[in-house]
Amino acid sequence: MKNSRLVPQFAGILLLIMSLIGSWPVFQVEAAGQHAHHKLRVEIPEILKMEMGSGEITFDLTRANPEEPYPAPTYPFYYTPTSTEKYIPVRVFSNGRKEWRLLISGVSEQGLAEGAIEWSLDGTNWQPLRVTEQILTTGGYTNGWQELKVYFRLVLFGPEHAGPGQYKVQVNYQLSSV
Repeated sequence: MKNSRLVPQFAGILLLIMSLIGSWPVFQVEAAGQHAHHKLRVEIPEILKMEMGSGEITFDLTRANPEEPYPAPTYPFYYTPTSTEKYIPVRVFSNGRKEWRLLISGVSEQGLAEGAIEWSLDGTNWQPLRVTEQILTTGGYTNGWQELKVYFRLVLFGPEHAGPGQYKVQVNYQLSSV
């Protein structure tokens, strides 16, 4: 009689062990085959940036270039810089697809006539520097930094337009998206 009670218990324990052993590989496959994921969010801000070189353009007519004598033989007469810097580098960076524009303006601090300073991006096509803003150039996506060379020259319209002394002109740049 004692054996008859153990057989059903043994059979139940054996069945439980076999069901656990039989389901164990399925559990392992499911655990190894599970995937988890999460999302990364990347936000790159639109950047429109400008940098200027740290030079100074000088027109010293006491040391004028030999081919540009002072006083001038005729007027108007054009003078190139006597400084080692012949242009000011202006760099623009834009990572957006929007159009941008770069404006230029200038003010003489000692009363040099408007238009006495001219600017150019190529040293050939000249524009008078004005108190009001003018478009220097426009652009879009720059694929890195884009360097512009802004050349300047002095224009004297007659001996009465420039007295002795030192004149300073403040040149302003403004970069904005359009």
